[in-house]
Amino acid sequence: MKRVVFLVTSLIPLVLSGPILACGVEGSAHRTDGSKVDGTVRVSTSWNSTQAYPRNGYYELDLGSSACGKSVEVYVNGYSIGRHSIPSSDNARVSVTLKGSSDYPVR
Repeated sequence: MKRVVFLVTSLIPLVLSGPILACGVEGSAHRTDGSKVDGTVRVSTSWNSTQAYPRNGYYELDLGSSACGKSVEVYVNGYSIGRHSIPSSDNARVSVTLKGSSDYPVR
């Protein structure tokens, strides 16, 4: 009987804690001519050293649960594309547009 009580009481914190939240930045990555960016640019933030390289016109950066509800600067190849608010339990949607065939973002 003691084993059953221990097992039940040790599981209660896991059930009550709910899902583990992770927040970040995600979005499309295209050029002004409409073509999809595919691995040629680096997307990063002021939050941490996490980087993403868009594939087939899409990228996603997981910044972790401590970024939820915060504001971060988003960079493309080191160029700022603005400060964006991260939702309290999801990813911010930030589209990346590059000028023509260059790797410079449209701001």
